[in-house]
Amino acid sequence: QAELGKPRRNCYTLPGFDFSYGLYTQRTDGGVREAIGHWDTVKPRTINLVQEKPRDFIAMNRGALKAGYTTAREFNLYYKAKDIRRKDECNPFKSPPKLPADFTYGVRSRPSTPLFDLLQHKYKELWMEQQRALTAALRTQRKKKDKAPDTRTTWLRKNPPPAKEESFWHLPRLEKV
Repeated sequence: QAELGKPRRNCYTLPGFDFSYGLYTQRTDGGVREAIGHWDTVKPRTINLVQEKPRDFIAMNRGALKAGYTTAREFNLYYKAKDIRRKDECNPFKSPPKLPADFTYGVRSRPSTPLFDLLQHKYKELWMEQQRALTAALRTQRKKKDKAPDTRTTWLRKNPPPAKEESFWHLPRLEKV
């Protein structure tokens, strides 16, 4: 029975003071010193620069056709006999292009806006001049458009047709005589 005023004890006995909980791993269990000073780094892989280049099937097909082969079996025999590889143009490990020492990458920075021009409202004045020039150009275009276009009536008033010479009337049957 439980003691009065005290929680009931569980049945398990705890290990001694020298016991450490968890798994002991030789590599990472070195205390604070190893946690701060040890870095799990990935060892660099050695890249095989002398990689086998991929086959150039376009050149091999062209050569097989020139040799007169037509069937798939003949093409495979030609591939085994004449193994043509691509040139160095497709090499992914190609060195970068040679650039001058003072070469700068990226977009050039914009020149700074002169503070004196901002204080004088120079940009406002330039914009106002452009707007005035634009409205003057539009006004001259409207004046040109305000003229009414010539209709046939106005054109006939300006250029009357020539007066017809008066001729006597003849009977149509006597016209050929």
